[in-house]
Amino acid sequence: MLTRDVILLSFHNLFLHKVRSFLTSLGVIFGVGSVIAMLAISEGAKQNSLSQIEAMGIDNIIVFTKKPSIGSKGDSEKGTIEKFGLLEIDLENIKKMQNIKRISTVTNTRKKITNGLKQLDLYLVGVDLSFLKDTHSNLTIGRWFSKLDFKNKQLTCVIGKNVKQKLFNFNSENIIGENIKIESNRFKVVGIVENDINLKIAGVGFVNNMIFIPTPTSENLYGQYSFLREGRHSFKIMNIEYDTFLIKIQDIRFIHNTAKRIKSYLDKSHADVKDWDIIVPYELFKQKEQTQRVFSIVMGSIAGISLLVGGIGIMNIMLANVYERRKEIGTRRALGAKKRNILIQFLIETITLTSTGGLCGIALGVAIAKLVAHYAMWPTNFSSLSIILSFCISGFIGVVFGTYPAWKAAQQKPIDVLRTE
Repeated sequence: MLTRDVILLSFHNLFLHKVRSFLTSLGVIFGVGSVIAMLAISEGAKQNSLSQIEAMGIDNIIVFTKKPSIGSKGDSEKGTIEKFGLLEIDLENIKKMQNIKRISTVTNTRKKITNGLKQLDLYLVGVDLSFLKDTHSNLTIGRWFSKLDFKNKQLTCVIGKNVKQKLFNFNSENIIGENIKIESNRFKVVGIVENDINLKIAGVGFVNNMIFIPTPTSENLYGQYSFLREGRHSFKIMNIEYDTFLIKIQDIRFIHNTAKRIKSYLDKSHADVKDWDIIVPYELFKQKEQTQRVFSIVMGSIAGISLLVGGIGIMNIMLANVYERRKEIGTRRALGAKKRNILIQFLIETITLTSTGGLCGIALGVAIAKLVAHYAMWPTNFSSLSIILSFCISGFIGVVFGTYPAWKAAQQKPIDVLRTE
C-alpha cells in the first residue's frame, strides 16, 4: 500500500467514530491544558514576586524603624513621649562603613491628610534627592526636586499617582502648580511619580500613596516630633528621627558581609531595645527564586501525571479498538497488506488523536490562565517553550502509548482472525 493510502485510511477511521475519537483525546486535552495553565500561573506568580523584590533594589540594604513592644517612655505635661527608631548618629556611622555607596533616608511626618472630613491613607514624607532613583520610580508629569529646593527648604512637593486620584476631585489632566494644604502649610505640586509595581517602603507605606517633600523642609517644619491624638482629651508624642534607610551597596558580592556589619552595629547601639529591622532584597530574591523553581517543578509534575493518565487511557482504548477491528485487519492482511502497513495505520491514528488533543489542550490552558488572570487578578506569563514542549510531549505520548496497540494489530494472523469471525 502507498503511504498516502494508509494515512487516508487512518483519518477515515477516526472520522467514522467522531465521538469515540473525541473522548479518547480528552485525557490529553485536559493534561496539556493543565500543564499550560499551571506553568503560566506559576511563572506569572514568580515574575510578580521577583519583580517586587527587584524593585527594592538587589544592591540595596533596607533598614527601617520598628516600634518596640516595650519601649522607653517619658512623661510630659500633656501626654506621653515615645522615642525610638533610627537616629542621625546611626546614619553617620553606617555611612563610614566599607562598601556603602550612599544612603537615602525616608522620614514619615505622620501628618493627617484629609479630603474634606475624610482621612485618607496617604503619607507626607521627607526624602532625599536620590529617592526616585533608589526606588526605581518614574516621573510621569513635571519634575523631581532640585538642589535649590533642598537648600532653600522650599514648600514644594511631588505626589504619587494615587494621591492625584484621592486628593483632587476635579478631572484635570495637569495639576502641576496646584497647592496641597496640610495643617497650616501649603505645598506646591511640581511633579507626579509612578511606581509600576506599587512598591511598599518598609516602615512607611506604598510609594504611589506618598506626598514627597525635601528632607530639610520636613525637618524645618515638623522636626522629629509627631503628635498623635489617642482620644478626645489625650494624645501622645512620638520622637522618631528617621523611618527608613535605603542603603546602596558598591559591590554586591560583599553585600552579606556589609549587612552583617550593619546588624552588628545596630545591635550594639540599640542594645536597650530592638526598635529596628533589616531587609536584604538580594537574599530574599535568591530564596524566592529557589522557592518558585521548586513550586514550578511540583506544579509541572502534577500536570505531567495527568498527561500520563491520558496516555494510558489512549492505549487502553486503542487496544480495545484493535479487538473490535480484527475482521478489518484480517481482511486487509488477506488482501496483501503487510504488517508495517497495519502498524503505521494504527500509529498514525494514535498520534493524530494525541496531537489534536495537544492543540486543543493548549487552547484550553491559555483560556484557563486568562480567566484566572481576569477574575482572580493573578498575574500569568506564557512561555513559548512550555507551549511547544507540551505539544511535542502530546505527540510523543502518541508514539509511546500507541506503539504497543499498533504492534498488537500488526501481529494478527489473517487466517485465525477470519476463522473466528
